Amino acid sequence: MFGRLAESNAMAQIMYGLALRHGWGISPDPPLAITYLAQAASNSAAVESAALSSGMKKGGAAKGELVLAIYELANSFRHGWGVEKDPMAARSYYETAANLGDTDAMNEVARCYEEGFGGKKDRFMAAKYYRLAEQHGNKTLGNSWIWKDKYTPKDGV
Repeated sequence: MFGRLAESNAMAQIMYGLALRHGWGISPDPPLAITYLAQAASNSAAVESAALSSGMKKGGAAKGELVLAIYELANSFRHGWGVEKDPMAARSYYETAANLGDTDAMNEVARCYEEGFGGKKDRFMAAKYYRLAEQHGNKTLGNSWIWKDKYTPKDGV
């Protein structure tokens, strides 16, 4: 069903892409999954761009689909699902989704910074994203270190 809807609907493209990636009810085809996830991100970005240029301050109806598609592309690059593993791309996609408000992506990009996945280790940036996720209701247990003064930005935010 998602395959038929995926021609014109971003959420269907995401769901069909995930089904293809994991073989949920169909034969797995991870490279084709990437095509659908990327198409969902592109289509959603176009909707959001039109909404913003028409004067909407927070975007339009496709922001959720855009963020989810970007997050799932990050997962694909992280694990090599349908594409070569690319830690730098994964971190970049996670950071983009995090900056668009996805709390799971906030935790993932924080983990990337904490572990040095896809770039240099940076506990200050890790703390920033862990704090942001926690402020949006997605707390990771055992992260009390993020509230130490040395990880507080100079402007106090």
